[in-house]
Amino acid sequence: MFDGQFKRKDNETSLVALSYAEALDVIKRIDKLTLGIPKIVYLVGWQYNGHDSKYPAWFEGNEKLKRPEDKTAIESLKWLMQAAKQYNTTVSLHINMFDAYEDSPLWNQYLEHDIIAKNIDGSAKSGEWGYPISYAQEWATGFAQKRIDSLCVLLPIQDAGTIHIDAFHTWPPIPVKDNKGNYQTSLEKGVISPYLKFSVEDETEAQRNIFRYWAKKGIDVTSEGVDFLRASSFDGYQPMGWWFGGLDNYLKWPASYYCGGQDNSEWGKLFGTSMHAEDIVKRDPKELSGFKEQFCLNTVIWYFLNQLERRYLLIQDDYKALQYSNGVRVSLFKDEYSIIQNNSVLVENGDMMIPAQWISDDAMIAYSKKGYQNRIWQLPERFIKIRQVKIYRVSQDGNIFVKKLKVTSGSIRLSMQEDEMLFIK
Repeated sequence: MFDGQFKRKDNETSLVALSYAEALDVIKRIDKLTLGIPKIVYLVGWQYNGHDSKYPAWFEGNEKLKRPEDKTAIESLKWLMQAAKQYNTTVSLHINMFDAYEDSPLWNQYLEHDIIAKNIDGSAKSGEWGYPISYAQEWATGFAQKRIDSLCVLLPIQDAGTIHIDAFHTWPPIPVKDNKGNYQTSLEKGVISPYLKFSVEDETEAQRNIFRYWAKKGIDVTSEGVDFLRASSFDGYQPMGWWFGGLDNYLKWPASYYCGGQDNSEWGKLFGTSMHAEDIVKRDPKELSGFKEQFCLNTVIWYFLNQLERRYLLIQDDYKALQYSNGVRVSLFKDEYSIIQNNSVLVENGDMMIPAQWISDDAMIAYSKKGYQNRIWQLPERFIKIRQVKIYRVSQDGNIFVKKLKVTSGSIRLSMQEDEMLFIK
């Protein structure tokens, strides 16, 4: 929705959610909650005055985020990128290669070289939030390469090995008024810059060149989705979409080739969906309420399923099931959800006990959304020779030893509290 006034310039103020020092504290606590699973944090608002500020320029840090002991925000950002490594976390950037703003240091230069998209009459073309850039023109003039090179000199992006390009569209969303006078986004397709002679395919090929250029530097590019406002899904170029969905996409690509991301549909349950955590951190950076539930019931399951091969899919009325390798089957019947490996129940609605493969072959994670008493869990077959397990309660302060449990005939009897997460080894 639009209020009739398109945003062309930032307001030169920053709404700071977390400073870099505070961000590292959150990263530490999330690492404890996730038991050291590898993580990527993409920083939003790291430049100038914050989110989307002064694009297409990337050359200054947001001074409101820096640590007092550092001279500049860029120094603080480098510190965070290095310090986060000890907490199994890669820190990289959320950037944009599509938008331009009138108060950007690059505005005049980009306008003169026709990189800012223009209408047939040569006037700058309005987009949803700023002015769109022609990828083909920026690539042809060499300015895209210069931007990427400059950022890699400014910050250790190549060491991070990944970057997120927001709104990497092939054509601009067109703002139109509805019958009430409100602005909405039309998904009508059209060339980015009618003033130039580039086609949609020219712009798409330029995007592929941009993917290749980042890749030559050892940097994977993620983006918002797979095909929204795009002429191509860029499979083979983009390994992950933050938002991923649609049965056709799951059937088209194995998770090792192209994956998500988050999918809130029923297909996300069958094929696995991860989490973003952004909203949780913004809402409650101290307690991280809701994190354990999303991590256990989404990301841990997603991680487990993505190690397996998808064999076949069953769809019949209200029943859907996906058979994986290693005897794993995911079933969804109306609102009843389960994952079974051979004879072992791994997940049943809001309760789960599933291997934590990033830790070791004999580690498990248990979680319960509502809690239960004296439930018997049959452990996977590779645990059959184990006679005893140790139980630890997982929290953002670290693991707390609870007790030892006897394993009887390959099973354990367990009671759990509401929203409790346990590490079993």
